[in-house]
Amino acid sequence: MGDIAAELDAWQLAERVGADAACGALSPAALAACMLADTRFAAAALELLRAPDSAGARQVATAFPEAVALAYPAPAQLEHDAPASDGRPLLDHIATRLLGTKLAALERSDRDAWRGLSSRSFEALGATCARVLAAGLGPPLRAAAIHLDIAKTNDPALRGAWLGRGIALDVHNEAAAAIVRGRTWGLSPPNAALANEWIAAHGLAGQHVRGEGPLAMFGAFVHALHAIDVDAELALDALHVLNACDTAAVREGLVDDLLLAKLAEVRDQLARVVRGEVALAALAPPTDRAHLAARLRALRGGRDDANDAVAAIGDTELAALAPALATCQLWYCEAATGGISAGAQLGVIAAAIGAARRMGIDVSRPWHAQLRPLAARLAGDDAETRYRRRLVEAALAQRSLRELLAGGASLGPLGTLSAKIASDAAIAVDYVDTAESSALVTLLALYETRSQVAFHQMLKSLCDLYGLRKDQFDRVANEASYLATMNSARTDKERMLDLVRPGRIVEVGPGGGVVLDLLEARFPSSEIVGVDLSREVIAALDQRARAGGRHWRVVNGAAEQLPELVDRVDTVVFCSILHEVYSYTAPRFELDSVARVIRAAYAALVPGGRIVIRDGVRPPPATRRIRFIAADARATFDVYVAQFEGRPIAFRELGDGRVELLCADAMEFLYTYTWGPASFPYEVRELYGILEYADYVRHLLGWCPGAIAVPVAITSYLQPGYRAGLAGKIELTDERDAAVELPDSNCLIAIEKP
Repeated sequence: MGDIAAELDAWQLAERVGADAACGALSPAALAACMLADTRFAAAALELLRAPDSAGARQVATAFPEAVALAYPAPAQLEHDAPASDGRPLLDHIATRLLGTKLAALERSDRDAWRGLSSRSFEALGATCARVLAAGLGPPLRAAAIHLDIAKTNDPALRGAWLGRGIALDVHNEAAAAIVRGRTWGLSPPNAALANEWIAAHGLAGQHVRGEGPLAMFGAFVHALHAIDVDAELALDALHVLNACDTAAVREGLVDDLLLAKLAEVRDQLARVVRGEVALAALAPPTDRAHLAARLRALRGGRDDANDAVAAIGDTELAALAPALATCQLWYCEAATGGISAGAQLGVIAAAIGAARRMGIDVSRPWHAQLRPLAARLAGDDAETRYRRRLVEAALAQRSLRELLAGGASLGPLGTLSAKIASDAAIAVDYVDTAESSALVTLLALYETRSQVAFHQMLKSLCDLYGLRKDQFDRVANEASYLATMNSARTDKERMLDLVRPGRIVEVGPGGGVVLDLLEARFPSSEIVGVDLSREVIAALDQRARAGGRHWRVVNGAAEQLPELVDRVDTVVFCSILHEVYSYTAPRFELDSVARVIRAAYAALVPGGRIVIRDGVRPPPATRRIRFIAADARATFDVYVAQFEGRPIAFRELGDGRVELLCADAMEFLYTYTWGPASFPYEVRELYGILEYADYVRHLLGWCPGAIAVPVAITSYLQPGYRAGLAGKIELTDERDAAVELPDSNCLIAIEKP
């Protein structure tokens, strides 16, 4: 077979005799030619590296020696989909997804592998790819793709060898290009040089879109395009295709029309530069407050809390922060700091700037802040990581930006933001626990697993001591367990959807995002927006939407500001949120707070728009008796009566271990008890059934002049999950000791704007 096979259709050869046999029979030069000529063959050949002792794998390693770095076992990449079972995430990313799925499908016009794109966007990207391939740039494009992630390897031998050559591996795109500089892979000198420049520049467009770097990052690439004998605009098209495939391979559904358009905008700006229409430096925004806020919003996925954080910065701090950030390329900023507040995120950036200056880096010139070590500490959903994020956030809130910019990295008893030199123009930022913070994180996570109410009271006290709002992020963590206990919750929430008007639909207080998912599934052509005051909820939902390829979006803000956040709304949905507004908004337990929120929602509606409410409902007046069966039921009741903040609860001891009380008070206890000990310290602060149904409707119509009540088939009902959750734990009777059903838990109300 030999080198003659290089002239054959490589993919057909592999299909006929198998990839291992095909690769093993080719000389390294012929194999390299085949892999660079055919995307599917390149992917199949790289997959052989999972079994390095096979004949084909040995030939691949000879043809592309640096590519073996992809096959070294490693943990899952922070930003990537879960790896294959053999634990080789770099190979999964490059061979399986980038080459074998995204680029191969783009070449074959197979849109099924690009489900996040509309037909129009997919066809535009496909046309760009076709131009690149027609110009003969397919081989260098594949050569670049094979080597994009090599510097991320965990292989100690390779890392040691490359570090010994003076290559700074923390800046992985530049490092990968330096590793393979001088390799030609049988390509012409211009094409080999172009492949190297694509490796060095890959991912920069995505970083710019996310706010992690300025356009000035492309300075070396633009300079190289002028020096290489190639069509510069075609080279930019090829880089755009490479970036789109690389990004799409990170997470299924990540590349949608909006993100692809933003990547294309970067390409178009650079095209103006290479045509000589504008200098790259002229595209840099001014270092003022407005543009710093825009950069921070991009870093936070568009969340509006960035505006308030920047507005709070003093002029002196702004003058130090903005210019240094304008020259900074941030790495893994979203993964490292996306789960903390905007102010804390600015604090991390300020600490990085202070550390860079302290270490002698000129921050007026391009420099790097590598936050991947910090991401390893703060990214994740396990209990310890969630608490550590809150500790870091609480600690940063106690430090001024001026201190952090001056190089102060200590966060007191809660830890230290450390930094080390990664290269001449790069630092790596990490967080180091103190003995106190480490013990606190462990203790908090341990308490979370306990089932007694007393432990969770202590847990809340610990959080309060350190200024942690545990309840805000526990709601997100508890959503899954809530749904498991309330096994009909998803179906129950679907009841609302029949009352929703499609178009622009806003859910206030989306919690874990269940209703957002339901709305998107029922109304795929509608714009679905979640509005929440909690930064933790917004961060978790942002991550959830990206991971699941959801098209709904979330906005950080107060419900009272709804017309300013989202206008011309067709439906506003309140799902189990108005009782929280009533319970937590100062002054607490007054209907004025609910009225303000409802009036804001009504003002945001278009004519014909609706407010749809699913929430607790107060039962009609009645007397109930409770027999405590579960071991913890009576103890929990006593704590509840002592600590319930909604109103005083009076009860009568019956002498046989039972108590008698009002039905409304029994309801409040029983449904809080169902949630379990982890939520008890926060549920005991809330009143769930604000009003009886008729009073609720009457108040809503009074708050919204002209509104009409929409007929509802089922006005109030018992959610079955409560019955299941209380089975075997209590017995409920009336004052004559006759067994009775639990009181209705929920109501459905809809009003319409004429």
